[in-house]
Amino acid sequence: MSENTKKIEKSLHISQDVIAQIVTNSIAEIDGVYGVAPVMKTPRQIWFRQESFGNIRIGLVDEVLSVSIGIIINSGTKALAAAEQVQEQVKNAIQTMLGLTVAKVNVTVCGVHFEEDI
Repeated sequence: MSENTKKIEKSLHISQDVIAQIVTNSIAEIDGVYGVAPVMKTPRQIWFRQESFGNIRIGLVDEVLSVSIGIIINSGTKALAAAEQVQEQVKNAIQTMLGLTVAKVNVTVCGVHFEEDI
Protein backbone atom coordinates (compact mmCIF):
# COMPACT_ATOMS: atom_id res chain seq x y z
CA MET A 1 0.00 0.00 0.00
CA SER A 2 1.45 3.33 -1.01
CA GLU A 3 0.83 6.58 0.70
CA ASN A 4 0.38 9.78 -1.21
CA THR A 5 1.94 12.68 0.51
CA LYS A 6 1.01 16.17 -0.41
CA LYS A 7 3.49 18.88 0.14
CA ILE A 8 1.83 22.12 1.10
CA GLU A 9 3.92 25.18 0.65
CA LYS A 10 2.83 28.31 2.46
CA SER A 11 3.88 31.83 1.72
CA LEU A 12 2.96 35.20 3.07
CA HIS A 13 3.54 38.45 1.25
CA ILE A 14 3.37 41.70 3.19
CA SER A 15 3.18 44.94 1.26
CA GLN A 16 5.80 47.55 2.04
CA ASP A 17 2.90 49.98 2.44
CA VAL A 18 1.66 47.90 5.39
CA ILE A 19 5.07 48.01 7.03
CA ALA A 20 5.30 51.76 6.35
CA GLN A 21 1.88 52.28 7.96
CA ILE A 22 2.99 50.34 11.05
CA VAL A 23 6.11 52.52 11.23
CA THR A 24 4.07 55.71 10.84
CA ASN A 25 1.57 54.67 13.53
CA SER A 26 4.28 53.66 15.99
CA ILE A 27 6.11 56.98 15.54
CA ALA A 28 2.91 58.93 16.22
CA GLU A 29 2.94 57.60 19.80
CA ILE A 30 6.33 59.10 20.67
CA ASP A 31 6.50 62.41 22.53
CA GLY A 32 8.73 64.98 20.87
CA VAL A 33 8.45 63.50 17.38
CA TYR A 34 6.37 65.60 15.01
CA GLY A 35 6.22 62.92 12.33
CA VAL A 36 7.88 61.24 9.39
CA ALA A 37 9.75 63.59 7.06
CA PRO A 38 7.81 64.08 3.81
CA VAL A 39 9.13 63.19 0.37
CA MET A 40 7.91 64.23 -3.06
CA LYS A 41 5.30 61.91 -4.56
CA THR A 42 6.34 60.01 -7.65
CA PRO A 43 4.27 60.35 -10.83
CA ARG A 44 3.07 56.77 -10.25
CA GLN A 45 1.78 57.66 -6.77
CA ILE A 46 -0.01 60.70 -8.17
CA TRP A 47 -1.52 58.80 -11.12
CA PHE A 48 -2.77 55.84 -9.05
CA ARG A 49 -3.63 58.06 -6.07
CA GLN A 50 -1.34 56.07 -3.82
CA GLU A 51 -0.51 57.30 -0.36
CA SER A 52 3.02 58.47 0.37
CA PHE A 53 4.19 57.49 3.82
CA GLY A 54 7.15 59.82 3.74
CA ASN A 55 10.83 59.16 4.16
CA ILE A 56 10.66 55.43 4.98
CA ARG A 57 12.82 52.83 3.24
CA ILE A 58 12.45 49.12 3.91
CA GLY A 59 14.90 46.37 3.00
CA LEU A 60 14.29 42.63 3.33
CA VAL A 61 17.08 40.07 3.10
CA ASP A 62 16.49 36.44 4.14
CA GLU A 63 13.39 37.26 6.21
CA VAL A 64 15.25 39.99 8.12
CA LEU A 65 14.12 43.61 7.83
CA SER A 66 16.13 46.78 7.89
CA VAL A 67 14.25 50.06 8.14
CA SER A 68 15.48 53.59 7.49
CA ILE A 69 13.32 56.51 8.60
CA GLY A 70 13.62 60.26 8.30
CA ILE A 71 11.82 62.10 11.10
CA ILE A 72 10.95 65.63 12.12
CA ILE A 73 11.22 66.45 15.82
CA ASN A 74 9.49 69.20 17.79
CA SER A 75 11.63 72.12 18.93
CA GLY A 76 13.11 71.56 22.37
CA THR A 77 13.26 67.78 21.92
CA LYS A 78 16.58 66.02 22.44
CA ALA A 79 17.36 64.50 19.04
CA LEU A 80 19.36 61.52 20.30
CA ALA A 81 16.72 60.49 22.85
CA ALA A 82 13.93 60.83 20.27
CA ALA A 83 15.86 58.80 17.68
CA GLU A 84 16.52 56.02 20.19
CA GLN A 85 12.82 55.92 21.13
CA VAL A 86 11.88 55.72 17.45
CA GLN A 87 14.31 52.84 16.93
CA GLU A 88 12.91 50.86 19.86
CA GLN A 89 9.24 51.60 19.13
CA VAL A 90 9.49 50.73 15.42
CA LYS A 91 11.41 47.51 16.09
CA ASN A 92 8.91 46.37 18.73
CA ALA A 93 5.87 47.28 16.61
CA ILE A 94 7.06 45.39 13.53
CA GLN A 95 8.20 42.33 15.46
CA THR A 96 4.98 42.19 17.48
CA MET A 97 2.53 42.77 14.64
CA LEU A 98 4.25 40.89 11.83
CA GLY A 99 6.54 38.43 13.58
CA LEU A 100 9.46 39.49 11.37
CA THR A 101 12.99 39.99 12.66
CA VAL A 102 14.22 43.57 12.50
CA ALA A 103 18.00 43.74 12.22
CA LYS A 104 18.34 47.50 12.36
CA VAL A 105 16.36 50.72 12.37
CA ASN A 106 18.27 53.71 11.03
CA VAL A 107 16.85 57.08 12.04
CA THR A 108 17.78 60.41 10.47
CA VAL A 109 16.54 63.66 11.97
CA CYS A 110 15.59 65.64 8.86
CA GLY A 111 14.09 68.71 10.45
CA VAL A 112 12.69 70.55 13.46
CA HIS A 113 9.07 71.68 13.75
CA PHE A 114 8.57 75.01 15.47
CA GLU A 115 5.18 75.88 16.97
CA GLU A 116 3.81 79.09 15.56
CA ASP A 117 2.50 81.57 18.10
CA ILE A 118 -0.19 83.75 16.64
